[in-house]
Parts: sequence; C-alpha cells; structure tokens
Amino acid sequence: MSTNPNVMRHSSYINALLLSITKHKLPVRLYRRHVGLFIPAAAVYAKNFSKVSIGIAGQADLTGSLLFKDRPAQTVEIEVKSNPSDKLRPAQINWRDHCQASNIHWYESRDIDKTIHWLKSLFI
Repeated sequence: MSTNPNVMRHSSYINALLLSITKHKLPVRLYRRHVGLFIPAAAVYAKNFSKVSIGIAGQADLTGSLLFKDRPAQTVEIEVKSNPSDKLRPAQINWRDHCQASNIHWYESRDIDKTIHWLKSLFI
C-alpha cells in the first residue's frame, strides 16, 4: 500500500466511482468484475490449497451497460488505476485492444471527475 495520502486504495476508488455515477444519475449500470487468482473460501484454513484462476487475464475492473432511451444498450468497460504510477499490464492492453476492435467502450480511469465526464460524453 502506498504511503502517499493522495493515493486511494483500489477498492475505495471503485466504490467512490460507483457512488459518483449514482449521484450523477447516469443511465449506466456497472458491475465489479473479479479477475485473478483467488483462494477458495473452503480452503482458507487448509494447510494445502491451490489458488483458483477467475476470469480472463486483463479484463477491466468494471463492466456494464450504457442505457439509452432511443437505442439498444451498449457495453462499457472501465479499468481502474488508483495509483498515478500504475501502468497497464500487457494482458490489460490486449483486453483494451479487444474491446476497441469489438466496438466496446473502454476507458482507463485515473480520475473520478474525468471518468464521469467521459461517461456523459457517450450520451451526446
């Protein structure tokens, strides 16, 4: 964890972003995506356990839909980087490129206000 007081924890940033979207009453439904290696709950107290891989490497932290009144919903993906020094990993770059090639809105969020502005721009 960073000692910089201006750096928000990843999960806190995601919570603040989701709350901000709600406060702005944006017609966006976003969901946390759990990707990576996890220890199964049943194995937490076991001496020998293996981690389980969940999702596809590089998938964005948030996924969801933009809800339009006059056209079909569109998929949106947001990769959260709460620390200014964080960079996209190669798998995340591959996922971004896949989304862009598939006409899926993809955004790298480093600032909540800028992310809200980007989301609003998708409805213009």
